[in-house]
Parts: sequence; C-alpha cells; structure tokens
Amino acid sequence: MFASSTPSTTAQSATATHCFLTISIAGSKAKTVVIELNTDLCPKTCRNFAALCSSSETARRPVKGGVAGERNAVRTYRGTEFHRIIPKFMVQGGDYENFDGSGGGCYETGGTFSDESFQIKHDAEGIVSMANKGRNTNGSQFFITLAKSSHLDGKHVAFGKVIKGMDAVRDMSRVETEEGGRPILLQRIVVTDCGVGNPPLAADENIHKDDDESIESGKKKKRKKKKKRKKEKRRYYSSSSSDSSSYYSESDSDEKQRSRSRSRKKRRHSSKDYSHRKEHKKSKRRQRDERHPSRRGSQSSSRKEKDDDTHHHHTNTSKRRYDRDDSPLSKEQKTKR
Repeated sequence: MFASSTPSTTAQSATATHCFLTISIAGSKAKTVVIELNTDLCPKTCRNFAALCSSSETARRPVKGGVAGERNAVRTYRGTEFHRIIPKFMVQGGDYENFDGSGGGCYETGGTFSDESFQIKHDAEGIVSMANKGRNTNGSQFFITLAKSSHLDGKHVAFGKVIKGMDAVRDMSRVETEEGGRPILLQRIVVTDCGVGNPPLAADENIHKDDDESIESGKKKKRKKKKKRKKEKRRYYSSSSSDSSSYYSESDSDEKQRSRSRSRKKRRHSSKDYSHRKEHKKSKRRQRDERHPSRRGSQSSSRKEKDDDTHHHHTNTSKRRYDRDDSPLSKEQKTKR
C-alpha cells in the first residue's frame, strides 16, 4: 500500500501499535493523547493512521485568496486542526489540505480507500474511527467519540481507542464553536506534534491529570487556596464586626441616656400638671364660696336631706317586700275576694 512512502515511515507504521497526538487548545499548554491501534482487525487502516502520525513534515493552513485548485501536498497530522466539535458526541480532525473537513486523503496516494472491518463497535467514549463521505471513502480524517454512539456501527470503521489523555479530548469539546461545530478563531485546536510508539518525555509529562500524584498535588493546592480565603474572610469580618460593635455600643448608650432623660421630663411635667389642677380647683371653690356664702350651707343641708330620703325609701321597700302579707291592704283584698 505504501510503495511511494519513505522506508522509515513504512517500517514504523507497519509495526506501530500506539500513536500519540500532542494538542494545544486556544494556545494553552499542550496535552498528549495516546491512542492504541487494533492492528489485528484493521491492519490497513492502522498503517494509514500511523504513517500520517510518523511523518516529519508539518501541514500549513491554506492562505485565503490563493491560487484556485492549489492543494496542500504535505500528508501529515502535524500542524492540522480539529475542525468539527459536537459536545457529547465527537471531535473530528485530520484534514491536512483545507483544515475545514473538505479535504484529506490517504497517506499513499492522497485518495480514498475501502472500508476494512466493522467489528469494533462505537460503544463507549474514546473510540477512534474513520470519517467518510459514504461507503469506501476513507482518507485522513478521523474522529474520537465522547459517548456511546451505536448508530455509527456498520457505517464507520473504528480502529483504535484512547488509553491516555481523555481529559484533553473532553477539554476540546468545551471550546466555543461557530456554525457547523467549527471552533472560533481564538480557540483553535492544533496538533503541535504527533508520532508512533510512546510519546517523548516532555510530552508524556503533560499527561499529568491521569496520574494520582498530580491529582493529589492539585487537590492540595486547592485546599491551600481555600484556607487562605477563609482566613482572609475571618479577618475581614472580625475587623468589621469590632468596628460595628463599638459603633453600636456607643449609639445604644446614647439612646438609653436620651430615653431616661425624656422619661424624667415626662414625670416632672405630669406631677406639675396634677398639682396645678388641684390648686386651680381649690381656688375656684374658694371664689365661689366667697361670692355665695349661703349657698355652701344650703348645698350641705340639701345633700343631707337627699341622703335621708334615699335611706328611708330603701327601708320602706324592704319592709314592703317582707311584710306584704301582714299589711291591712292585703287583708281587705283577701276579704273582698
């Protein structure tokens, strides 16, 4: 299949069982994705993918307004971009010609090759499969699943799976996209390096999230930050509470003193008013007595007579109640009856 390729690339791709892609998202620090190839079920497809990974060339984005029909002749994954992102479904890349999903052929001829096997199912995230435009139209484009996609079984040739760096694939699915799932210009996803076999040490160190030690160190840093924030909050609230408490204590004491003074004034005014009323009434009585001296004695005698009459009336009514049968009127009435 690879008669026109270099001997080193052919030898590497023929025996490769692992490939890696070093990816930079929006210009951030690169992360590495390691892919395990299933050479037993899909040897031809795996050799094509490994050859594109092992190429020493670098693809370049086509210039706008260039010559019509001009195509990028460099067949490699290095320098390409993931041009289609569909969250919770898949991320797609591998177009070394147009960088938009409209180009990219196989490593040998630049054309397409036929489907090899549909035995590997799209039953989990991290499945690496060939993108196509229908049956037997495989080229260089591929995609990585983000979830179970059983509706792709029998339509796309799956040939591998991600064994390290799946967190980088998930990060790719979170970028902001335009119409058609294309990442915006400031959040492009670029393959900065690629190859076969185990990644180099510098790239391998970038797979820090999958290691337990790096995860623990990240957790420790988060805990330290939380502690610092809590301490700052305590200091802030303690200082503010002390200031506010002093302010409130002063204000409370002032209000208490004011209320006490008000209550004292009220008491004084009420006592003065009461005494003044008494004196006023006495003075009125004196003036009245001076003007009408005989009225004072007549009022007292009339009051005594009224009291005697009321007392006599009450006694008579009581006698009538208890001595009604012994009265002469009652006897005469009895005889008449």
